[in-house]
Amino acid sequence: MRIYLFRHGEALSKADPNIASDADRPLVEEGIRRTRQAAEGLKRLGIALDAVFTSPWLRAKQTAQIVCEVLEIGGQLKEMEELAGDKTIEHVMNALVKQAQFEDVMLVGHNPLLSDLAAYLLTLHTDWTQVDLKKSGICTVEVERIPPKEPGTLLWMMTAKQLRAMR
Repeated sequence: MRIYLFRHGEALSKADPNIASDADRPLVEEGIRRTRQAAEGLKRLGIALDAVFTSPWLRAKQTAQIVCEVLEIGGQLKEMEELAGDKTIEHVMNALVKQAQFEDVMLVGHNPLLSDLAAYLLTLHTDWTQVDLKKSGICTVEVERIPPKEPGTLLWMMTAKQLRAMR
């Protein structure tokens, strides 16, 4: 299984008085623009996805919708509660077990969860390495199975700036 971990774009500040909760923070205009450009870079890579799972939090859903629109795969987008910003690696792994029929999946969500998940998939430990996944950035990890019995392989990782340069 190839797992594409895509972090949401730049969102409205937590300190904004118009926002009731962290889950309700939308992407800012610059975040929308940069996410679209990053997705255009992904399109140039020609990746094929069986499914895109997104956190239910607004900024991640907006990011996933942009990616699916650019990649022309809107029908493959599904919400995964376990990707919410307050969940754990264990939550995500339990949810992924139920998606074993898919070969190539994208998970759109938040840090530190996605960076921690990448580190876990690469080492099977949570404290052996760190992965710094930037906003609108992506890394792709290949694992033999879910849950993994062996460490995965980092296939590639790009920042939003690198993806934008590819478009």
